[in-house]
Amino acid sequence: MDKLIKGLLDLLTDPIFLTMIAGAVVVTLVRRWWQFRSHRTARDEQVSALNPFVARLGGTVISPEQGDTAAWSAGFLEPVRSDGSAYDTVLKGKWLRRSKPQWDLAMDFRRGDWHVRVTEAAVRIAAYTGYGVRWEQEHRIEVATARMAPMRMVRPTRYIAPGRPVSPADFENQWKSWLSEPPSTVGDQAQWQRVQIPSPMDNEFFVWGSDPAAAARDLNFEALHWLIEHGKHLPPHAESMRITFEAGIAYVVLDNHIDQASLMAVVDMVVGLLDRMPGARPRHPAATL
Repeated sequence: MDKLIKGLLDLLTDPIFLTMIAGAVVVTLVRRWWQFRSHRTARDEQVSALNPFVARLGGTVISPEQGDTAAWSAGFLEPVRSDGSAYDTVLKGKWLRRSKPQWDLAMDFRRGDWHVRVTEAAVRIAAYTGYGVRWEQEHRIEVATARMAPMRMVRPTRYIAPGRPVSPADFENQWKSWLSEPPSTVGDQAQWQRVQIPSPMDNEFFVWGSDPAAAARDLNFEALHWLIEHGKHLPPHAESMRITFEAGIAYVVLDNHIDQASLMAVVDMVVGLLDRMPGARPRHPAATL
């Protein structure tokens, strides 16, 4: 045992070993610095590219150096959070994170009478293969509304591929883990449950909420039928229509960078739905609920 301890001490004090350790630390720090520097450069370029687009909407783009870039819902929903699915949990699990999530930019504009904020966040995540680190992005689309009963809704995919329908069991389970988890703003006393919406819309959408009667009133036939029609204009990554209503905000969270080509179709999906919901009214984001 004494020989083993002496050998270990000799190794730990060996100049060559110490040089190797120091070199590894330097490489790690330089790589981390370079990744953050490259990310800031890419973010600045993205802000510059978004400026003309948002200006046409009568809005502004904000970078972290210019002001608050956090989502309105940041206080109760952290950025780049898993939606509960096994795939998302692996990719966005905290054990893979190599930095704190950060809000990279925000876009503020109005769509009709509705105030809209679109934010983008990112976090460094280790590759699940065990080699390398990459940035994982998401963007959040929020519309400020009067306080409504908290609820979540989704339109699951019916086909795996053309001519290959999803089985009934898989159809209902596609988003169940996300739907059945109540938002953090729902109190412990509120019962979070499946909302029964009228046929035939109950075959198109799944809805969970804390006030089923209020949710069923707001998600009336006109509102849901409009969603189905508008779905033809949505990009593939937003076709699930995964929308959350809580704390006076209706929001959608999507992976990857903000896509100028498809963003407004998603914004109009949320705004058009709110226009048709009896309990929804435009609200200034700074107004008290």
